This record gives sequence, structure tokens and C-alpha cells, in this order.
Amino acid sequence: MINDFMNIFAKWSERIEAALEETESTSTSKDEGPRDELEYWKLRMRMLTTVSEQLRSPNCKNVYTVLQATSQSESNKHADSGIYLALSNWRSIELRVTENLNEAKDNVKYLQTLERFIEPLYDGNPNTIRETLPVLMNSIKMIHTVARYYNTDERMTGLFVKITNQMITNCKIYILTFKKIEGKSSGKKKGGAMDDSILWEQDLIPHDELIEVMKQCLSLHETYLAQYEFTKKRLEHMPKTKQFDFSPTKIFGRFDLFRRRVSKLIDLFSTIQQFKTLEKHNLEHIQPILDVFAGHVKKFKSKNHRLLEYRDDRFDRDFVEFNVDISNVETLLQDYINQNFANITNIVDSLRLLRKFESILHRPSLKNGLQAKYNLLF
Repeated sequence: MINDFMNIFAKWSERIEAALEETESTSTSKDEGPRDELEYWKLRMRMLTTVSEQLRSPNCKNVYTVLQATSQSESNKHADSGIYLALSNWRSIELRVTENLNEAKDNVKYLQTLERFIEPLYDGNPNTIRETLPVLMNSIKMIHTVARYYNTDERMTGLFVKITNQMITNCKIYILTFKKIEGKSSGKKKGGAMDDSILWEQDLIPHDELIEVMKQCLSLHETYLAQYEFTKKRLEHMPKTKQFDFSPTKIFGRFDLFRRRVSKLIDLFSTIQQFKTLEKHNLEHIQPILDVFAGHVKKFKSKNHRLLEYRDDRFDRDFVEFNVDISNVETLLQDYINQNFANITNIVDSLRLLRKFESILHRPSLKNGLQAKYNLLF
């Protein structure tokens, strides 16, 4: 019977240790958000509560009592039966379960204080997220200061990374869905990723509105960094308090990449909008230049880049090539402007033409050319 109890004990110990190891291996999904972190600790707390209850069950206690009594009997006191090692391992497991359960409970308690402050990350937009950043950062500071288990650099950095992930996801969704389009699948998943091809359709999503939405995402990035730095500086004036000594690269690295991608998209769609506006003015002999530009856009569009997938650097390489092509188009356009001015001898007509181009053109090289014309006139 003792051997049977030893086998039962060994199986129980193995299963509990396996369960502990499984729950300790936190998911490392690239796009997890703070709600995933809270759900992870809630699930871990429920599992460990179940294990703790099983350890206190009559069956476990009976087996432990029998083996303990056997190990203390005169015949086994000096025998190398393995019972003592089994009991010692069991006590170690009990302590480990208790400590892990206390950690899970404590982490859930503190992470739940963030719930109402992270709601805008899921249900709001970049502007509403910006408004809640001060209270969110203050709550994170409180967790880092007073939490018993969660205040390690690893845990806090992981939490910040998940908050960053959700900000990026929110920005993507907002960019794709700010304009409700009937009969279109804007923002829907396609092949496991968000379908952002709708952004090319200027008639459905006016690029001037799209650019403003993208600028809100850039503003969120800027405010997020500023609020983090503000909180970090405040803590530096309280040297006895735990500091924000986390890796900015880990926390903000993905958002920095996303910001750069959004900035390029703003440049892309601003340029397209510029030439669309130019086309509407029906300027004489401008069509060949517009056709060259349209060809470059068609070529770039044919690459079928996922515009918002900031981790795909193929877009960046092709965007460099696209900008080289656009520089050549701008040279043609500058020559066109120069030719038009050469044909005008009246200052009033020259100013009128200058103001017309000034209202259309936004790219730096073209604006510099217009400024040079102003300098010649005055």
C-alpha cells in the first residue's frame, strides 16, 4: 500500500509542477494588449486557487499523513525509502503554489485598478486616449511604487509594451473605420491582417480627412512619450521612490516604427491630393505631367503593400524609389511653372499665378521654388 501511495504522490507532484510551469510561460503574442495581461493573471489565479484547494482536499491530506507516519516509524527512520524526499518535495510544491497564488491575487488586484483607464485604448480613439494618459500613467506609477510582486522592471516593461501595442491597434482601426462606408469592408481582416487597401480610394475616403486622422495618431505618439517623460522626471525628484528605469526602446520602439510609417503615408497621400487638386484647375498643357505622376502612383500601388503594416520594410524600400520618381516629376512641374512665368510680363498676373500654385503645392522643393519667384518680384 505504501508503494501505491508513493506512486500517487509522485503523479500528483508531477501534474502540479507541470501546471505551474504551463501558467508561468506567459504568452508572447506581438500584439497583446493590457486586457490580455489582466486576463492572464485572472486565469492564473483561478488555476492556482483550484490547485490550492486540491492540496487541502481530504485525499491529499490522507496520503500525506500516511506517508509522514510511515517515514517517522522506527523501521523507516534510517531507511533510504525515498519517502522523506517525496514529502520534502511535496512541501516545496505547497509553498510554491501558495506563493504563486499570492502573486496572482496581488497582480489582479493592482491591474484591475487600470481597467477604466485602459477602456479608451479599446473603445475610444487617439484623441480620447490622449485625454486619459495622465491618469493612466499615474496609476501605473502607483503600481510600480506599492505593488508587492508586479513592480519588477520586467513586469512593468511588459505592461507598457502591451499598452503601446493597443495604442497602435487603436490607431489602425481608427484610420480604417473613421469613415463608415456602406458595402465596403474597411477595417475588416483579410488573410489575418487588416485590409487597408481601401485607403487608396480617395472618392470613398477623402485624403484631406484621412491625413487629419493620421495626424491624430502622431499626436498620440508625441503625447504618450511626453507623459511618460513627465512621470519619470517627477519620480526623479523623489529619490526614495522606485524610478522608471525601463528601456524606452522596448516600450516605444514599435510605436516609433508605426509613427514613421504613418508620416510616410501622410506624405504619400498629401502628394496624391496635391496632384489631384492640380488636375481640377485644368491648367493648360499640364496633363502630360499629371500622366507621368499617375503612372508612378499606379506602379507603387501595384506593389500591394499593406500600408499600415509598419514591420514590413519592403514598403520603406519602395517608398524611397517612389520619392525619387516624384522628385523627377517635381522637376517637370518646376519647369512648367518657370515657363508660365516667363510668358507673363504683368506683375499682377504673376502674383495671381503664384497664389494659385501656392494654394495647391505643399512639397518643400516646390514651395521653395515659389518663394524664389516671390523674391524676384519684390
